[in-house]
Amino acid sequence: MTDEQRKELFLKQVKTMKTLLEHGAISREQYDFSYNGLVTKMGITEKELSEWMK
Repeated sequence: MTDEQRKELFLKQVKTMKTLLEHGAISREQYDFSYNGLVTKMGITEKELSEWMK
């Protein structure tokens, strides 16, 4: 998987989780847990996060 594909997948997953949170399908705690798990499992660095989440 290229870095660009990894970025696109991460952002797509975060968008999905935000939608679920906004519609009350998951709690803020579930969102935070899933977000942090996604960052860890995908090996996203702090630098990547700051660049991607602008």
